[in-house]
Amino acid sequence: MNSPHDQLAEYIQQGVIPPYQYSYPPRSTYRPLDEGAWDVHDVWARDLANHPVPELNLYLHVPFCRYKCGFCNLYTVISTDEDLYDAYTDALCTQLRDHAEIIRARRLRTVYIGGGTPALLSTRHFEQIFAALGEIYPNWRSTVEEVALEATPDSIVADPDGFGRLLDMGLTRANIGIQSLVPQEIREAGRGQAGEDVIRRAVEIVHERGLPDLSTDLIMGFAGQTPETWRHSVDELAKLAPTTISTYFLTVRPDAWFSRTGAYQYMWKPELYERYDYAREVFTAHGYVQEGSVRYKKPGRGGYVQKVLTFHGVPLLGLGVGARSYSSVLDYMTGSVKPSLSEVADYIENARAHRLQPTTGFALTPEEIVRKRLVLDTFDLDLSELDRFGLDAIAPEVDRILDAAQANGLIHRVGPRRVQLTPKGFKYRDILSWMFYSDHVKKLDREYYEGLHEVNTRARKNMGTPVRITGIGTARETV
Repeated sequence: MNSPHDQLAEYIQQGVIPPYQYSYPPRSTYRPLDEGAWDVHDVWARDLANHPVPELNLYLHVPFCRYKCGFCNLYTVISTDEDLYDAYTDALCTQLRDHAEIIRARRLRTVYIGGGTPALLSTRHFEQIFAALGEIYPNWRSTVEEVALEATPDSIVADPDGFGRLLDMGLTRANIGIQSLVPQEIREAGRGQAGEDVIRRAVEIVHERGLPDLSTDLIMGFAGQTPETWRHSVDELAKLAPTTISTYFLTVRPDAWFSRTGAYQYMWKPELYERYDYAREVFTAHGYVQEGSVRYKKPGRGGYVQKVLTFHGVPLLGLGVGARSYSSVLDYMTGSVKPSLSEVADYIENARAHRLQPTTGFALTPEEIVRKRLVLDTFDLDLSELDRFGLDAIAPEVDRILDAAQANGLIHRVGPRRVQLTPKGFKYRDILSWMFYSDHVKKLDREYYEGLHEVNTRARKNMGTPVRITGIGTARETV
């Protein structure tokens, strides 16, 4: 078996592009929990004992979209039913009140309303949500550092006054999915309702309304994308001057439409790293600094506070159907990992009856808690923070990987036990992160996506046997 040093060097030389590591264990590892085995209040009481400073991120999930993007495999459903929006908002506020004790026991750091496209909700829905939050945490507007919302360009253009009212309610950041500024690529993404003119108008509205932090994104790897079209999108977005920009490598999953088109692979090509290099060069030249492996921000203005805090180990309470909660005891959902309107209806009924409990998840051992921080947080990590969770148990393995990362130019060692990524480390961070995965998590991840592939007839026909459906190695190497 190759040493970690040789493995890292080989993966970098091959230009392997694993999925973006934004959670660990990933959703693909969640499995049904024994009925009644986990009580949500007990989970969070146990979590509280693991944190010297009690803090919390709050995530509220709104699953509704007008359309499904070709690359999306998130928990979303297609609906524009206002009656359903009303019932769902009622249920979400009921669930929020049912978690009042958990929230009050901690300092609330961030609030993020994600989806889906939560901007589809009306002003009255957001007033209802924020009023419920104010009931249980009265000073949230003055203590929370970031209030964020996901939106599409067309949802902002359709109701600019409604977006302005959100700012009056305390909104500080909006994530607006752009993906590209090339018309053909926008259509390829499934975003025909948000053409280039709509994107530009949405950015104008956000700037005019004075939103503190506008977060946008671009995706590398659409079918038909060329180095020239990529450079066009990067250059034009830099001119639009959002405060935060993310650049993602396209990841195609068996449960996303792109797996059925015949135009994609499960793992993309190494030349996409050249597009990464171009984006980094342009954005840093325009005054952005790199906050993460995919994200650039204007100093003092941009950034993604909730993600940074979650990577640092601050727990996240997720409410709403399809929302994930990240604790130090159990990562879980109150539903399945497969979205459907029927499950949305079940969520509404169970929330009203106050009987929502964890149903799908992954129980965290001390080893997995340590691995979670290593997977997510090598941007700047003091290893001594992991001692209380039992770093010693896997210290030889961790040391070998960190030594390999240093030898390959991916990390700095700062002081006796702090590590930080180098610029090269930012570029290949997802490769390094995958090396900290446990064998158990790798196995569950692969089983999940291979299972989805097996039942997807068109994916089997178009994409063949999935060698790199997940992670960075072959099936033989990762199980």
